[in-house]
Amino acid sequence: MREMTVDEIQSVSLDLLRDIHQFCIENGIKYTLQGGTLLGAVRHKGFIPWDDDLDIAMPRPDYDRFIKTYHSYKGYKVFSREIEPNKNDVYIAYARVCDMKNTWVDDSYFPWTSQSKGVWIDLFPLDGDFDSTELSSMRLKKLKRIYDFVLRKRTAMKHFHEVKGFKSKIRLLVKKIIAPLVPYRLLDQAIGISRKLDYSSSNYYCNLSFLYYGIRERHRTEVLKKTSVVPFGHDKFCIMSGFHEALTEKYGDYMQLPPKGKQVRGHDCYKYFWVDSCERMD
Repeated sequence: MREMTVDEIQSVSLDLLRDIHQFCIENGIKYTLQGGTLLGAVRHKGFIPWDDDLDIAMPRPDYDRFIKTYHSYKGYKVFSREIEPNKNDVYIAYARVCDMKNTWVDDSYFPWTSQSKGVWIDLFPLDGDFDSTELSSMRLKKLKRIYDFVLRKRTAMKHFHEVKGFKSKIRLLVKKIIAPLVPYRLLDQAIGISRKLDYSSSNYYCNLSFLYYGIRERHRTEVLKKTSVVPFGHDKFCIMSGFHEALTEKYGDYMQLPPKGKQVRGHDCYKYFWVDSCERMD
């Protein structure tokens, strides 16, 4: 197997997104570029130069319809706890669409499923949120506690030789002792909490499945009422009409580039490879 370059990872990710975009357009499913991918579309008209992944998001009703009906003639597959026969084989509360034929990703350092998988795109459900920021914050804190437990279980899969320092090895040992006591079904509880407010009747939404930005991913549903197709490199994809409001709430002055020291790839814990059919990892 040959390790992929950043440009090659981006190329496969783009092909995944082209396939998803076509399916969504043909089936009336609303999606928007999300997070750094949305920022890249607005600020760079494509990938953020040092980034290697793509993120999209959908209102929960569209998300549910997509994960249940998406099919690809290129062999791409949706991974989601809601549709996997063995749901406990998916350790995240959102979906990923993966290339299953041409690439393989070594995620042993930070696994999200025990199944073999290739380059992927993250797909986040957007759920209805409270009008009250206080109630919203309370729900986010409850969800964060659940995700922190699951995160400790996932990182407990590291090997001792992968961590440096006596204290770090002790922390890993504690995680390994606790990990068997933490069931992945906690994620189903988190998904249930996230679904409680109907998106279509809410004034606000939030990405409750991935809490890196917390309350900063809470926006008015009005910003996603409409989408438009914009250039992304040589392609065109959908973004929310209220991107300025959403990006400002999430990043502040989003047109300002970060310092050089922070212009780094965000997924260096994974290794990406090209594979031949006879080399496919099981």
